[in-house]
Amino acid sequence: MHAYSGATDHNRNNPASGKGRLSRPTTMVLAALAIRLGVSAIMAQSFVDPFRGYWHFGWEMGRIAQSICQGQGFASPFFDPSGPTAMLPPAYPYLVALCMKLFGGFTTASALGILTLNSIFASFTVLPVYFLARRVFDEKAAVVAGWVWVFFPYSIYLSGGRIYSDTLACLIASLLWLQTIRLKDSRATTDWLLWGALWGAAGLVSPALLGPLPFLAIWLIVQRREADRPWLVPGIVAGCAFLALITPWTLRNYRVFHRLVPLRDGFWMEVHVGYNGDTSDVTPDSAHPTTSSAEYAQWQRLGEIGYMDAKKSEALAFIGQHPGFAVWVALRHFLNMWTGFWSLDPRFLANEPFHIPNVLFTTAITLLLLAGFRYAWLEGKWQDVFPLALIIFTFPLVYYVTHTSMDYRHPLDPIIVIMISYCVVEWRRRRAINVAGQKLAAVEAGTGT
Repeated sequence: MHAYSGATDHNRNNPASGKGRLSRPTTMVLAALAIRLGVSAIMAQSFVDPFRGYWHFGWEMGRIAQSICQGQGFASPFFDPSGPTAMLPPAYPYLVALCMKLFGGFTTASALGILTLNSIFASFTVLPVYFLARRVFDEKAAVVAGWVWVFFPYSIYLSGGRIYSDTLACLIASLLWLQTIRLKDSRATTDWLLWGALWGAAGLVSPALLGPLPFLAIWLIVQRREADRPWLVPGIVAGCAFLALITPWTLRNYRVFHRLVPLRDGFWMEVHVGYNGDTSDVTPDSAHPTTSSAEYAQWQRLGEIGYMDAKKSEALAFIGQHPGFAVWVALRHFLNMWTGFWSLDPRFLANEPFHIPNVLFTTAITLLLLAGFRYAWLEGKWQDVFPLALIIFTFPLVYYVTHTSMDYRHPLDPIIVIMISYCVVEWRRRRAINVAGQKLAAVEAGTGT
């Protein structure tokens, strides 16, 4: 028995042992990358479809990237040249443009290059997932969370099945969530500089990531004041880093559109898509310029800024005239975000054949997420997981008032994976304790003690 225990301890601490290798974050990153690159290689050809001028090659991202490659600048997000745009933030379209410039436009090689970048972003997300789980919980939860991310279906699909900024946004988000937790006790000014820079990068990739910023800033201020640690000067350092990154893009937009457009101008178009009276789909074809000839004609007639102003007026008028219906739609968006459910209408299901399986999977994940938070509460870890709960609560708010989608939720997936992994680890620990207790009780009953 003693020899067995010694061998077990040796294997546990020996880096060359199989168990040690499987516990390494680098092994998880490589495994995740291999899976995602395999999917990317299979999917790359599917993006080279000339339908509507290669529209499925990144949608608006691809069209803007094409405009950049043609020397027309950051412009024309739809089918025809329409001039400068601020409908999307700049970072990812420029990455797509770089791949198109290197590999020849709308080609299989370009698609594979972009999907490889997506795969790298998704695979390296293992690292913040692992280290955040280890910081909040323990090594066991971190290892489980890392391997769950390796095989997490949404991460695999969004890296190999879409040319879009989802995986880059998720990587930046996971680094932000980790860095926020680290700042609670950090004494290094460079940590605050990094935090501000990550928020700036988030704004240039996906401005929706900025939703939790004020709430997390307040949480940090309270935590550091209670610990009698400075927060004002470090906070100013972070704010300067943030502004240094986003200001050039804001100035570009002001110069081009003669109005303040901090990061992107499409908010009211997205509200209109969600609140226009058509609930046949989460994003109905009748409400977007890319799927409605009437909307596209209005876009061409008014120009980008005029169109966005029109959508603001239309959305506010509709909500004002139908407040009860708007509340009902917002509740449906909430339900869709956390269960994947939208409708059982046969016409909707015909267009979404995987809707029911996705509902079952998403609902199960949400229940495990809630169970993980419950276990954290019971184990006295609520203060540790509170900022994660704050992110879960605040990040989707913008989507409840616009419209929802599973890919929009992807920046929360690292936290979801961590909490469901902790749920599984804690459930197994409690089960082991119960089994051991039952065995001990049986032994005591058998000996009469």
